[in-house]
Amino acid sequence: MTEPLTKPDRINEFEDPVCHEHVTQGTPFKSIYRGHTIYFCSKSCKAEFDQTPSLWLSVSHAEMSSANFGME
Repeated sequence: MTEPLTKPDRINEFEDPVCHEHVTQGTPFKSIYRGHTIYFCSKSCKAEFDQTPSLWLSVSHAEMSSANFGME
């Protein structure tokens, strides 16, 4: 497992890359992007991300892996 990307200070919480709301791993709204799990607060944020993931994660894969930026 890789380090989470866009992880807030609180343990087991992640930042939705679309609306920036904090969510937990238990959310039913998840996508896989480049081998990482992305967590969302809602169906609409997940759908928005799924249409154009690169728009919401505008850093390279290498930067995401080293930056603790929002996925697991």
